Amino acid sequence: MHKFVAALTAVLPLAAAAPYDLDSRNSTPGCTSISLGDFAWTIENFAYHASYTFSTPAHQISSGDVTFNLTNPAFPEEKVSCTAYSTWLQDFFYGNINYDCSVPEASSTKTSFSFSRPSGELNINQTWICDDEDSQYPGYGTVDLTLDCEESYYQNPNWQPGQIYSSRVITCAPVSLPLTPHDKTAVA
Repeated sequence: MHKFVAALTAVLPLAAAAPYDLDSRNSTPGCTSISLGDFAWTIENFAYHASYTFSTPAHQISSGDVTFNLTNPAFPEEKVSCTAYSTWLQDFFYGNINYDCSVPEASSTKTSFSFSRPSGELNINQTWICDDEDSQYPGYGTVDLTLDCEESYYQNPNWQPGQIYSSRVITCAPVSLPLTPHDKTAVA
């Protein structure tokens, strides 16, 4: 009996140190919980830039570009980088082309977007996989962006061949905002 009490006395401090409820240690929601919950992407620093250069009165060299980062709340440490470049005149982006975004190495997300400069509509299409329940989530979202843009224009009053005849530059201030998907499902 003495050995039993000694053994019990030796083990008692270890039992008191063990957590009562192992799940209470992990109060951070998992990927699946976040994906099924009140979910919104974060669009960071969406910027639009356009340049129209005439090397002669009849020869135009023009382009536009879009850049932004996208964060999925199920993977808050992972920023997806989205960039597009276009020479399609006049507004460069019309919402009819999907551009793939760059994701960090070993990411479980695949992301693309389309943008229409005339309407300001940005469409996001992202699919991600949650390892905690091995589920796949495709999500689609749309937001109408109101861009605050400045335009500068220069025309060379004494233009000679070999010089720039005119240039027009449009630069929009970066926009950051949340985007709630209008369609999100789970595929097991």
